[in-house]
Amino acid sequence: MKRALLLLALTGSAALAECPPAPPAMRDIKAQGYYSDAKGSIVDEDKHRQNLEMTKPLNDYLKRISEWSDQGNGVCAAAWLDAWAAGGAMLGEMVHVNNDQSDYMRQWELDGAAIVYLKVKDAATPEQRARIEPWLAEIARRNLDYWGNPKKHRNNHYYWTGIGVLATGAAIGDKGLIEQGRAVYLKGLGDIQDDGTLPMEMARGEKALHYHNYALAPLVMMAEIGTRLTGEDWYGWRGGRLDRLAEVVLAGWRDPALFVKATGLAQEKLAGHTDVGWVEFYRRRAPHPERFDDLHQAGPYAEPRLGGNLTLMADKSGSSGW
Repeated sequence: MKRALLLLALTGSAALAECPPAPPAMRDIKAQGYYSDAKGSIVDEDKHRQNLEMTKPLNDYLKRISEWSDQGNGVCAAAWLDAWAAGGAMLGEMVHVNNDQSDYMRQWELDGAAIVYLKVKDAATPEQRARIEPWLAEIARRNLDYWGNPKKHRNNHYYWTGIGVLATGAAIGDKGLIEQGRAVYLKGLGDIQDDGTLPMEMARGEKALHYHNYALAPLVMMAEIGTRLTGEDWYGWRGGRLDRLAEVVLAGWRDPALFVKATGLAQEKLAGHTDVGWVEFYRRRAPHPERFDDLHQAGPYAEPRLGGNLTLMADKSGSSGW
């Protein structure tokens, strides 16, 4: 691949760069589910491989713009956001092969793109903003529309929708989206039981621990963005329910005994999962931050679906404009 970046500003502010052309905007999304059991815990490796092939352009796009945002190259990240906005990316058909995986892909893409935009907005030109912001808002609305069906189980996927909606609202100053993001967050807190567990995620068999962690990631990021945006302590809402979930996930990371007892099944280990990157923000606000030191030290953590390198983002907290 041709060398893409030239003359990056040493200050990390608006970088001067020569950017490669963005890949064609993907209007339609075709993805498929890959679990072979009713609990959603056993992966069908062939279907998983096929799904990765189907969604590779989306994952590659998000990885590239998140990396640029981490490097301080807002110019190229904004250029690629603008290119996909102009092409109406992800506003076409959500192709349902065997489940709603295409809708899930769109929610994850918005999550990453909206947080990247929060980080690089100052590098975007007025013309780029005029295309990017309505595009992000339309995807956010369509992601919310997906949940208009009351039969949908509002589990971790609902929280992952919420972070994209809230980040979009914060990035473009849309009070309606901010309030809808707040509502999703409060619903998530309400799902957390007194013992810190989530019933819908505990039902995931051998992936119960994995999905508790996976549900926690967008909730922490919503708490972080909401707290910065409004000046309210979103972390402390509902009597510290978020802390209860974080403590349960931390305990499971060290020893999954609680989850083994609840499910009767051995649990998938969390070590090495990028989704554990929530700890980089959470430990700075936790009642007992020292408890999370070993989890932090297992990093650094990067997750394009949460906007990039979470370790770096937390270290530069407040300096990136969001």
